[in-house]
Amino acid sequence: MTFSIWKQILSKEFPVCFSYEHNLKNFLQTSFTPYQNNGGTIVSLNFQDLSIVASDTRIISGFSIPSRETTRIIKISENILLSTTGMRADMLILQEKFKQIVNSWEIDNIKNASVSNGAYVLSSILYSRRFFPFYTFNILTGKELDGRVLGFSFDAVGSFEICQAISSGSGQHFIQPILDSQFKHPLDRCDSKKSMIIKNIMLIKHLFLKASKRNIEIGDGIQIFIFTKKGILVENNMLRYD
Repeated sequence: MTFSIWKQILSKEFPVCFSYEHNLKNFLQTSFTPYQNNGGTIVSLNFQDLSIVASDTRIISGFSIPSRETTRIIKISENILLSTTGMRADMLILQEKFKQIVNSWEIDNIKNASVSNGAYVLSSILYSRRFFPFYTFNILTGKELDGRVLGFSFDAVGSFEICQAISSGSGQHFIQPILDSQFKHPLDRCDSKKSMIIKNIMLIKHLFLKASKRNIEIGDGIQIFIFTKKGILVENNMLRYD
């Protein structure tokens, strides 16, 4: 009884003293998180018979740069490319698990999986971890059995949609508005396929260069994968070192 009286008296004189312990408890409870964003940006431009996929090569951890030569785009099978950004550890686990499932399916069925089949497999993997999800954001690019090239954009829990021009990662809020304005119509107005490829590669390089000047999480190098019916061409370029 005496303590409560003194507490009332002192709380009027020193109100901060009695709220300090409560604020400290709330701070300690909300400070831990199992995830971290290791940066990175990926872009995918998809047309009827080809796709251009690009990513930067920088990995960040806070203000440090653990790696400057990271590959975020991997070949899953003959018809499927997977591009991933987000947490590096989750990205490696997801890529390995997805590739193992697709390769096992192709061996059992003695044929290549289409990119739409791969999209449903990747969606089921991500959704199975919905209560403790992979902190990754993915773009799946590849070829259907009839030769069409498609691109699928995923969120962290497996929802996906077909997109013509899509970006994900640290530079998405810089790059996506420009892609939306450039690709309002499904067909490009270039005279030939070669000029279309050159034009879009130059656009991607320009977007990455501008985004790297506004975001320290983007830099070092840029990898560009050109996916066609005949195969995959890879181009590596320097972006920005600091």
